[in-house]
Amino acid sequence: MQVGDLVRLGTGGVCQFRVVEIEGTSARVVATVEAPGAYTFSMRLIDLTPWTE
Repeated sequence: MQVGDLVRLGTGGVCQFRVVEIEGTSARVVATVEAPGAYTFSMRLIDLTPWTE
């Protein structure tokens, strides 16, 4: 996983997020859809799945 990658949370996630920072075994992600109150948050790398269409 690299900064800029599109991901989903878990294998069944339906929302798309972008990796904005990686620190050790976690990544900060932000939703790709504009939404009021959207913010970056941290997730473990093992909980992220690459986004595939």
